[in-house]
Amino acid sequence: MADVKFFKVTSLPGSLEPDALYFVANGTYAESYVTDGTGTAKSLGNSAVINALIAEALAGWSGDASALDIVADIAARDALVATLDVNAMILVIDATGDPTVGEGSALYAYAAATDTVYKLAEYESMDVVVQWSAIQGGPSSTPAQIDNAVSLAHSHANKAVLDELSDTGNELHYRGARVGGGAEWNTTNW
Repeated sequence: MADVKFFKVTSLPGSLEPDALYFVANGTYAESYVTDGTGTAKSLGNSAVINALIAEALAGWSGDASALDIVADIAARDALVATLDVNAMILVIDATGDPTVGEGSALYAYAAATDTVYKLAEYESMDVVVQWSAIQGGPSSTPAQIDNAVSLAHSHANKAVLDELSDTGNELHYRGARVGGGAEWNTTNW
């Protein structure tokens, strides 16, 4: 199994490391990309993915909508639809009020001629849940034992050893010597 590398950057580099996770600062939020063994990136719930899905939906739309309205929830969508007399595209941030949507957002098209709302796409939350038991090669400690160790961080027996770890020039060091052949932190100060 390949080690996964993490990068914090302000823009996605032209050449990407294989088996890596990139966090890209983008205004007030960060987008994430994961690369495969060849360094090919896949977006993870980014605005680029959402924009591509919206563009795809708009390309197939034959109505005369000229804008995309963004509303908070289904009640706000329904209130907006009640005021419309033209076709429209509506992105609902929390579409869970729609019984066909389990969680996340949804994109709708409103057809004024028939006063009908069509759901075009759903976008689930990108929250990631990792089960402790699913971590391969992970520690044998339980989460409770780790929590206890963290709470004792300033008094446990290994504190003197941990205090000798440092970050020098984006490299992990122990007692002043570089650790391993590839332990490196790569950031762009954001």
